[in-house]
Amino acid sequence: MPRWLLVCLVLVFVLCPCGVEATSPGDNEGMEFVGRYWQLVDEEGNPLTLTARLPVEGDQYIAADNRMYEVVEVGEDVAYCKYIETIELPDVASLTTVGGTTFFQDVFAALSGRWAASMGTSGPVALYHTHSDESFVPTSGVYTKDVGDIYQVGRTFRDALEELGYKAIWSQNNHNPHDGQAYMRSRRTAMELMKASPSTLIDVHRDALPPEVYATEIDGTPASKVRIVVGRQNPNMATNLEYAKRIKAVADEKYPGIIEGIFMAQGNYNQDLGPKAILLEMGTHTISLERAQNAARFFSEVIPVAAGLTATGRPSVLRRIGSAALATTLFLAILLVVGLVAFTALNCGSVDEFKEKVGQMFRGDFHGVLEDAGLRLGPKRD
Repeated sequence: MPRWLLVCLVLVFVLCPCGVEATSPGDNEGMEFVGRYWQLVDEEGNPLTLTARLPVEGDQYIAADNRMYEVVEVGEDVAYCKYIETIELPDVASLTTVGGTTFFQDVFAALSGRWAASMGTSGPVALYHTHSDESFVPTSGVYTKDVGDIYQVGRTFRDALEELGYKAIWSQNNHNPHDGQAYMRSRRTAMELMKASPSTLIDVHRDALPPEVYATEIDGTPASKVRIVVGRQNPNMATNLEYAKRIKAVADEKYPGIIEGIFMAQGNYNQDLGPKAILLEMGTHTISLERAQNAARFFSEVIPVAAGLTATGRPSVLRRIGSAALATTLFLAILLVVGLVAFTALNCGSVDEFKEKVGQMFRGDFHGVLEDAGLRLGPKRD
């Protein structure tokens, strides 16, 4: 090898910043900047929000009032957005049915193929932290440390879920340093958590913005707002966004003002691993840990409803049945339905009464139909 070429190679290795890990082209994962942020503004220059995540054209933001904007131009410290539409959130009433759905709704959902798509909702709530160093300055005096304050937020979240009767698993794996490869390291943790077939996979973070963006009070309690982040570069983007909307719908009803917004950012954020994989920014480094922990307690009531769980950690009767028994269960369920319809017909005096009883049956008042027919499966209703 020529001596001049050898000298050049040595200079390259000496002078290049080899300790800095670059992100892949177009990937902003891990690119949050403490002390630097961008302001999102609408067409008239009205401020929408701030972000410490490097915005790019095509990013979208759903504000607290459900107005959706898209980034069309990024300046030095301003991201210019255009209004797209005002979105409609899911009907919360449809998400809060006791037991998730009625028995008959489950049977016919299974027969139509919809049940198989929701099998993952029977698992635990899985929590982890990609940015393991994230801390809260008012509490710790620093915004970053090896085992960050964010772990206390995760612990509080898990404990609050379990106190309410939900199953939760929380990974304490550390993924430092906080760089462009953090999501690659946390992906191993996320994939390990996925082996438990979780109902939802939540990456718990804190943001890096001024306190006024996140500091709030919920029901008289000092708390943090929560920002939901959906990665635009993953095949589950549409379903994860619908899940984010479900979360916002429930949160808006239970604890108005707790959602700062939904940010659809460039990146994957390991959300390709499932249709209910989400990233939550619980507070920012300029507010106290206590506020973020209070937000986690409030969210322990929001997430299970949005994910379709009951207090047993399982959303409905049919979803408690293993896949091996599904065919037999459905066959018996069909026989039961046919038998009940026939039994109801024999005990009705008119066609109108029969229609009313069948309608009552499929609206979920199963016990009422049987009691009116002179039968009873359990304690008498009040």
